[in-house]
Amino acid sequence: MVKCIPKCCKCCWNTEMMLLNKDVERILRLGYGFHEFAFIDENGFIRLKNIDNHCIFLDPKTCKCKIYEFRPIGCRLYPIIYVEGVGVVIDTECPAHNTIEPRELNIKAKLLIQVIRKLKEEAKNRKHH
Repeated sequence: MVKCIPKCCKCCWNTEMMLLNKDVERILRLGYGFHEFAFIDENGFIRLKNIDNHCIFLDPKTCKCKIYEFRPIGCRLYPIIYVEGVGVVIDTECPAHNTIEPRELNIKAKLLIQVIRKLKEEAKNRKHH
């Protein structure tokens, strides 16, 4: 398991996090309105909003996520990311990137590939409706 550095929250700044429909549904059940936390980009992907350059759900004073237990799958998989043209990698911007064990990388990489397929499928369906 990645061992986050307390009060780091570097991954919550200037995020471009894409959301699955399941992520959106989970957050909506918390009482947030869609347009409070998300927007649909020009390619049909749902993305998490930023406020003052940080994720809408980050409390910058405490460096804590307001919805941590309900956070999107992309947040749960981080620092395992997908880079177009490269593939699945560990984001070295994360100060705890060197705590990822090979087994965790393999498990999360497979899951991330599934998530990416689902994101593309959902965006395609959104654009055609």
